[in-house]
Amino acid sequence: MLALLALPGPLLFTAYTLAPFVSMLGIPALGERIVGWCRGAIDLTRRLSGDWCEAPVESSYLPPPSEPQPDAEGWYRHDRMVYRTPRVPRYLRRVEWVSEDPATGQDLSWLLLNTVVGPVLGLLAVIGGQPVLRLYGRWTRSRLGVVEPRGWQLWVNGGLRALWQFALLVPLAVLNLVCGVLVVVLFVLAHVLGLHLWWPWCNALAQRLAGLGRRLAGKWSGIPVGELYQPLVEPVPTADGLYRAGRELKSSPRAALHRARYRRAMTDPATGRDLLWLLGDGPVTALLLAPLAVLGWVFLWGLWIPFWVWVGRFFAEFGSPWEQVWAPAKWLADTPLLGMPLGLLAGAGALALAPLLLRLHGRWTKLLLAPTESAELAQRVRRLAETRADATEAEDTRLRRIERDLHDGPQARLVALGLKLSAAEQLVDRDPVRAKELLGETKADSGLALAELRALVRGIRPPVLTERGLVDAVRAVALDLVVPIEVEADVPGRCPSAVETAAYFATLELITNAIKHSGAESIRVELRYAEPVLRVVVTDDGRGGASPESGGGLTGILRRIGTFDGTLQLTSPPGGPTAATMEIPCALS
Repeated sequence: MLALLALPGPLLFTAYTLAPFVSMLGIPALGERIVGWCRGAIDLTRRLSGDWCEAPVESSYLPPPSEPQPDAEGWYRHDRMVYRTPRVPRYLRRVEWVSEDPATGQDLSWLLLNTVVGPVLGLLAVIGGQPVLRLYGRWTRSRLGVVEPRGWQLWVNGGLRALWQFALLVPLAVLNLVCGVLVVVLFVLAHVLGLHLWWPWCNALAQRLAGLGRRLAGKWSGIPVGELYQPLVEPVPTADGLYRAGRELKSSPRAALHRARYRRAMTDPATGRDLLWLLGDGPVTALLLAPLAVLGWVFLWGLWIPFWVWVGRFFAEFGSPWEQVWAPAKWLADTPLLGMPLGLLAGAGALALAPLLLRLHGRWTKLLLAPTESAELAQRVRRLAETRADATEAEDTRLRRIERDLHDGPQARLVALGLKLSAAEQLVDRDPVRAKELLGETKADSGLALAELRALVRGIRPPVLTERGLVDAVRAVALDLVVPIEVEADVPGRCPSAVETAAYFATLELITNAIKHSGAESIRVELRYAEPVLRVVVTDDGRGGASPESGGGLTGILRRIGTFDGTLQLTSPPGGPTAATMEIPCALS
């Protein structure tokens, strides 16, 4: 029975691998069902291992992802992209769920290796009995159980996962080639027929496919690829009621916006690079796939040659099954003793070569899709101009706030204090008792004015921040709040004063948002320095759903830390938890 269960291994392996392709062809339910069938067959082996071989094996699959939920505007988000319907995000989540699950590599390696081990141990069990069955159970548990993988197992799982991911790139490469040709044809038709509005749509399609290629290169190949496109220059209304887009004047904002989009698509250098990548990804992927296809062919033929030779000899009266096959396959069939070792060697070669070829594909993607130095420099100049304007505006706003607070608070109290002193001076001879009362009120007012001045100074820069630094200032904030806040820090020194101030108030804003808007019951703050970046991570267990695009305090944080080239990464799914990561380049004193 064990030998029979091992025979469909290559068929299940093929079905397991092709399931995402079926989903990509527009039948996601069938693709998920195929994965369910393959995993069901493997779970059957797990149960039989416990019942027959005295080695129960637990399933270690990750739970399926949740259904995509619309945001406040009705869009469905996935990986910095928005979609009108949940179909595409649901499919992408399912593909990532299967491809990034460590148990997937275990399943694939077991399906292939068990094709050899299963029949051998199954036939030996007829002779050896229960001890051989227990050996098979331990073998199954070592491959499919929840155990810490060893070095060679990590290598096999990594190679199989790379094969899986490389196989997923094949239909994407075909899709890229088809869409690249389509974009070229539409571009020519649009400019021949004068339908220029088509081109921004074609450019958006190319950008989406290129963006998917960038994300897959970063996740699967381990080679991050940046994304940089020219910003859209909004049409400018003129005094005579027209709208200017570049050098052209349009009568309506809609026409001016279309012209601005067309202008950006035509002048952005990334447009041509995206198109070249779409057209070249298919041939490059095919070139990288060729050695894997040859090794896979040798592996499958070599692995199955002994079995088919025996079948051919058993049914010799029906003729040789190798008469119409390719010459190398016939040669392997005539030398079955070399077939299995050669097949296993080819399989090991494919496992070793797949991660390397996957990284080469990532390097090819980075070669064409990564921003050029000139584009990065232009983006840097635009970013510096924006941060300088934000810094100037923030400084002006801060000065106005300080002026208003001084005018409405301490200044008003000091004026009242002067009036009371004048009144007391006039009453000191005629009504000493009343003058004494006014002097007591003056003393109290001076204390209130001093307290307001201290609060105002503390709002500009807290004394504990000046004296003790960022870490102790955040800990002081945690002690003053009712919500429990855990602070973990590893900052071996002091940051520049301006950076400490920006990081302190940004952290305070994140904590305030977590308490006020998220309803968090516990907050964790991590402050770490890894040269040359100060990293602050604020995590809460609130309701989630925060987004920098919504404006408010998060926009203020981006402006505050953007002055120092800081970045803010926010992860806040509906239902929580929320994790905000700030990174500010700086040097410690």
